[in-house]
Amino acid sequence: MKKLIPVLFPVLFLFACGDSEDKLEQKSQETDSVSLALKPIDVSEETINGIIQSIPTPIEIASLLKSNGATYDAAILNATESASKYNTNYSKALNIGIYSADLGYINIYEKTFSAVNYLSTVKGLADDIKIGQFFDFETLKRLASSNNNYDSLLYVSTDNFNKMDGFLREQKRGELSVLMISGAWLEGLYIATQVNKQVKTKELKERIGFEKINLDNILVILNAYKQDKYFASIVSEFDKLKAIYDSIKITYEYKEPETKEVNGQLVIVNNSKSTVDITDEQVLKITETLSQVRANMVK
Repeated sequence: MKKLIPVLFPVLFLFACGDSEDKLEQKSQETDSVSLALKPIDVSEETINGIIQSIPTPIEIASLLKSNGATYDAAILNATESASKYNTNYSKALNIGIYSADLGYINIYEKTFSAVNYLSTVKGLADDIKIGQFFDFETLKRLASSNNNYDSLLYVSTDNFNKMDGFLREQKRGELSVLMISGAWLEGLYIATQVNKQVKTKELKERIGFEKINLDNILVILNAYKQDKYFASIVSEFDKLKAIYDSIKITYEYKEPETKEVNGQLVIVNNSKSTVDITDEQVLKITETLSQVRANMVK
């Protein structure tokens, strides 16, 4: 899963949710809708990799927001106090993704205290689903506490994720990673739409529109597990967004690539481009519907 490294905000990579203690799970009072009594869905690694690679990182979204003049607003994040409400593996995995997207936003604005607080919250959820052995909390806390250690944080967290993801696939528990990815994507888009109320730019508006592609891709992997009622409920919520996005038109214009020399090396320049046709009314509908969907995910 090396290609996962550029996909999600680094801290998300810390928490792929495998479970090697099935007997403890059975004794737990937690109840997932089918608790993985389902036979694992056979979704090829290539398919999932391709889908995940198309999803922008929460930190990429946050960087875009900050560069367009948006100020930090903690009120739009999922409160850490809400973590105590998540009492199933599925809800914990989904909200690990949501909190990880929040961390991307927090770190871009260098809010060190909040970063450590959110990191601690995710650590608690990770421990709850028995993956603490993959989580070097003290190192990550130290790195997150310094504004100068981003590269090291990226390296440590992505290395952690790759190990956990490999374990996840061996244990046939990839559905929890799917939930984390879905949560991170949802929260990243939610933050973007909330910031769009404050700072309206063409670039941000187009980014919201282009998420039509990522929504369709995420629904592909969510639908693979739809026989489980928890996944079915998420698909139902995401379909509300899809109903709006279906009216947005994205066009692709192919142009012949060209080569040029840069610093003594030959590089290929991609001249093709995609354009999105999205109106202010559609952005408003997405914002309103997304707020409702997200509220159902974090309640």
